[in-house]
Amino acid sequence: MLKVLEYNTLTLIQKHLVAFAYLILVTGLLAMDFINPSLPYIMQSLHTDETSTKPLIVFYMFGLSISQFFYGTFSDNYGRKTTMLISYGISIAGILLSVMSGSIAMLSIARFITGAGNGGATVISRAIISDVCVDSRSLKQAFSYFSIFGMMSPTFGPIIGGFIQQYTSSWRLCFVMLLCVTLASAIVIKKFMIETHIIPTVKTSLLDQGKIYLSLLKLKRFMLYNFASAAVYIFSIAYYAYMPFILFKLNFSPVQNGEIYSVYAIALVLGALSLAKFLNKFDSRWVFALCCVSFMLTSLSFFVYFYFSYSFAALILVSILIAFTCGISAPLTLSLCMHEFTEGSSKGAASSVQGFMKMFFTGVALLLFNVIPLHTMANLLVCYVVLSVAVISLLILDRPIFNRLS
Repeated sequence: MLKVLEYNTLTLIQKHLVAFAYLILVTGLLAMDFINPSLPYIMQSLHTDETSTKPLIVFYMFGLSISQFFYGTFSDNYGRKTTMLISYGISIAGILLSVMSGSIAMLSIARFITGAGNGGATVISRAIISDVCVDSRSLKQAFSYFSIFGMMSPTFGPIIGGFIQQYTSSWRLCFVMLLCVTLASAIVIKKFMIETHIIPTVKTSLLDQGKIYLSLLKLKRFMLYNFASAAVYIFSIAYYAYMPFILFKLNFSPVQNGEIYSVYAIALVLGALSLAKFLNKFDSRWVFALCCVSFMLTSLSFFVYFYFSYSFAALILVSILIAFTCGISAPLTLSLCMHEFTEGSSKGAASSVQGFMKMFFTGVALLLFNVIPLHTMANLLVCYVVLSVAVISLLILDRPIFNRLS
């Protein structure tokens, strides 16, 4: 049976402080979600093909992942606010370069730079929550709302981006709008955010920083749930990366594309909200185990269906089921990764390792997925079945779950 836990809620002060984390997260995610409906049109505008266009998301993910290590220990040494402002500066440079890009190669470089800038958003937003929430239950609830706010970007970003693309026929204007949002967010953080981390007088040296990262890599459960977090994230990123091309071949308009994304995002929000309001009372590992089973059954059953047939209703249903399960699983894996670091000075480093693992392996997975011609839902669901097996395999390694069965 699931074990019911004592239910703690966030205090008003905690909610006020983590709100900045939510703002940082949403702004960072927009850099990816805003342009997704425009990907097929970028391909046409720059006179290239799908093989060259699809890796744009991969370049962004690699920039996002590699930069995590810099932001983690730098923010532990110099504070979250200073680090985040540097992050915004790099991201703005990448967006400006995107607007001016005249080739797919230049745009790929620009996306890498933008990702490197937004790496700060993923690290600092999680680190702020770890600074503010000092017990595992409030941390889990904060990460549940973290996921809910994170869904604002995939909910509204593709709709607004698709609207701009359809009615202006200019993917560059999407980047201009993204630039305005990033600048506005940077101003808010500069003027109103207070420092949530106690900045040490003696800074950690590069050698000591390396030792911190090595010590984190030796934590078995921390690394196990990092891999699980990456696998869960790949479900959604693969959906957002490849659905534009699947829907484009089905003659969906950019606005319709954005609307389907919104259905997926709303289901993500409902999943995260169910965790924050109801499932938060139960043992995290048990809830995650049930999510793993749901991933497998949903992916396998709908793969069989789409292999032989197709319907719009089935497309919407599988999107909702996968998204709802991801909405529960994503904050669960985050809290399982980070709950050991509510004390001490390595929260930024732990957040950067968590972010690197998630983003790097997502980029690797997307590269591997490029080998598969993902032109239909059946093809995409093959990847989901493989991911489901991987997540269940990781879960088996967490022996305490199965010890409780005996």
